Amino acid sequence: MAGDDLERGRAPEAIAIASASSTPAGTSDSDRRPTNKPGATTEPSAATGAKDDKPMRRPWLSRLSRLQDDVHPRHTDLPLFACSFTSGLCDSMTVNAAGTFVSMQTGNTIFLALGSAGLPDDDDDDAFLWLRSLTSIASFALGCFVFGQARRLRARRKATLALSFLVQAAAIFLAAALAHAGVVADLARTSVPGFGAPDDFRPRGGQIVLLPVAILAWQFGGQIVTSRVLGYGEVPTCVLTSVYCDLFSDPNIVAPVSRNVKRNRRVGAICTLLVGGIAGGWLQRSPAGMTGVLWIAGSIKVAIACAWALWPSEKAAQEKGHV
Repeated sequence: MAGDDLERGRAPEAIAIASASSTPAGTSDSDRRPTNKPGATTEPSAATGAKDDKPMRRPWLSRLSRLQDDVHPRHTDLPLFACSFTSGLCDSMTVNAAGTFVSMQTGNTIFLALGSAGLPDDDDDDAFLWLRSLTSIASFALGCFVFGQARRLRARRKATLALSFLVQAAAIFLAAALAHAGVVADLARTSVPGFGAPDDFRPRGGQIVLLPVAILAWQFGGQIVTSRVLGYGEVPTCVLTSVYCDLFSDPNIVAPVSRNVKRNRRVGAICTLLVGGIAGGWLQRSPAGMTGVLWIAGSIKVAIACAWALWPSEKAAQEKGHV
């Protein structure tokens, strides 16, 4: 009986010792806490919360923001060669259709001067050649003024250049639409005959031809402003007289290609304008006709606008250290 009482008296202590010995070593009180029941919510950790609060990157927004950057100057002369080609296309067409230029204004100045003496006197239509030339000169000057105001909007910005060429393309497309709709008969001819063709093949649309002449000359004013903004005086895109002078008076004209970049650009400007004129002439003799010349010229301007929008950013190059 006494032994049984002693065992019963020691039972609580023995139970405590046994419980302590059954707990693995190194186990803290926190490890023995009960786990959450199914369905119970837990508070997010600080790290998880910070990760969830981080805004997601949107690549398209980043690309749009790059339109506010200036274009990287490397190879920006290449779109200007395309502009020279466009000048050759359009001038070859308007000289044949209206007897006047829309990009090279030196010839128009001479036609205007001849008009003061009543020349040339080939036919009655040439009596208004001075008026068409004056219209082209005035519209070209207005285009230079309007597009020149882009300097206030950071003229070398990608968005500014892209918008400028989209406006130029729209102007050419408008002239093409007027011709295609038959509003301007002088610009609607197709399969134009070559040398020795009779004069009566040419439809006379009257002085309505002044409208597309003005539109085309206006947008070419914007084109030449771009060459000035980018600093390429050797690729004026609209005139070649000064280019010929600078090319053949260059003391390093026979230097290797890699050592005379300006000489290379002048040669490129001459060749692209010449090739554009040749292409324009053959297009007029084809079923595409004069309107085809304008549609192609406008499409080139759209392509140039897209090129400016996708052009490498000067700021991005500086951030990467590739200046």
